[in-house]
Amino acid sequence: MRFQDWLDDNHPKFRSLTASVELTIRSLLKDAGIPFLTVSGRTKSPSDCLSKAKRKSYKDPALQMTDISGIRVVVYFDYDIEKVSDIIKSNFCVDVSNSRNKDELLSINEVGYRSVHFVCDLGADRARLQENKRLEGLKFEIQIRTVLQHAWAELAHDRNYKFNGKLPQHIERKLFLLAGLMETADNGFSDLSIEIDSYIEHVSKSASEGSLEIDLNVLSIEQFVRQWASKNNFKLEGDYRREGVSELMRELNAFGVNNLDELSKIIPKDFASKFPGPTTILGVVRDWMITSDLERFVSQVSVEWEITPEDIEVYERFLTPVQIELLQAHTGVDYGGILDDDDDDHDATE
Repeated sequence: MRFQDWLDDNHPKFRSLTASVELTIRSLLKDAGIPFLTVSGRTKSPSDCLSKAKRKSYKDPALQMTDISGIRVVVYFDYDIEKVSDIIKSNFCVDVSNSRNKDELLSINEVGYRSVHFVCDLGADRARLQENKRLEGLKFEIQIRTVLQHAWAELAHDRNYKFNGKLPQHIERKLFLLAGLMETADNGFSDLSIEIDSYIEHVSKSASEGSLEIDLNVLSIEQFVRQWASKNNFKLEGDYRREGVSELMRELNAFGVNNLDELSKIIPKDFASKFPGPTTILGVVRDWMITSDLERFVSQVSVEWEITPEDIEVYERFLTPVQIELLQAHTGVDYGGILDDDDDDHDATE
């Protein structure tokens, strides 16, 4: 059968294959808890397939062309590539002879295009599913890259094509120097991510053991509050402005709180049972200061936010009417939140 005729018969199947594999990989990564920037699929057009077959001088293009259906996975960190690779190997039938790790193909004195490529088919188990029966045996390619590898590949690949496959030597040299810097940055970001995870684990373990001589920062505050909320069945809102943590730390320092041990001591014993929630991490810490020692808060902490009428209703569970008036005078009251349902910034708890 002519390759053109084979394409006419099978190209619709490859379009279905691309969509199916893209959806499957996206689901597998989410289930595994692996963060990713994109999972995208493309199916080569018939004209591109014919051009490649001619350019590569394929004797049997229907057998030799394994990337008619292609999926690209872009992850954030280099160490996630191995995790994604393991998922691919566990869920599809990998054609080992045609799969490759571009990174391993570079010699020790080379930098350049880096990514992992797998050539696969659905495998016997997936092919038995009714919706996949007509896709059995069809090959597809999966590329796995980090964000920085993807950026370099797009630049090198797309720009090189505009120069008919070869850049001037001085430009190409700059390109490869940048590739080396990106590889260093890739490794650095991966190491930094591991260090951050290790620090969070350290804070969590220390909090569990009651050892809280840990300085305040965005990670230690967040981990401490989340652990407290979990222990006390207190509901936190999922999102908050992390850039607001520096302002919160200024307020805590002014209040006399400089580490997690001091923070733990200002939490009112009945706070979780009296406070209806939910609120943000920033909000709950501010509420601890306000409800634990309002006079100290008012006298020592300057603020750039206002409380709302809804806040006042909550504070009435902890404070006297005189204290409520004192707090209102200190922060001011934002009545706009009553009228504007789209305002997500609950000022005292932003």
